[in-house]
Amino acid sequence: MSVEILIANLLRVAREDLDGSRLLSARGNRNAIYLCEQAAEKILLAVLSSEGKHGNIKHQLDEMVKLIPDENPLKPMLQAMEDLGAFATTYRYPSPAGKIKPPPSMIEFDERSARVERAWNAAIDRFKVDISKPNTPAGTGAPIR
Repeated sequence: MSVEILIANLLRVAREDLDGSRLLSARGNRNAIYLCEQAAEKILLAVLSSEGKHGNIKHQLDEMVKLIPDENPLKPMLQAMEDLGAFATTYRYPSPAGKIKPPPSMIEFDERSARVERAWNAAIDRFKVDISKPNTPAGTGAPIR
């Protein structure tokens, strides 16, 4: 598989995750923020793929961002999503005492999902992805500089 197909499809699935997170949020579903985190993770994987690096499938977004060269102009936007990693772990399971952490407020969710949206838009633009055409490659898979 080409890196251009991988990048484009990661960004397409990230869009679905982000849209799904917003639908869940509107219903007050605590899983909305987890799906938002999943969108952020896929955006990071797309950027890492362009850098020739494998981000693995993990939720430590901060570790993934560290793998991205500082020369990449998307890095500040990606760093702004790092805090979402906690919503893939800590907030998904009851604590050892059996308690469940409450999800973020609607305002906090909206702010975080807006950060993911900005990063997604920047990645779509830089990689020249037409999301309306499934399984078509990105216009470029080169590192963003």
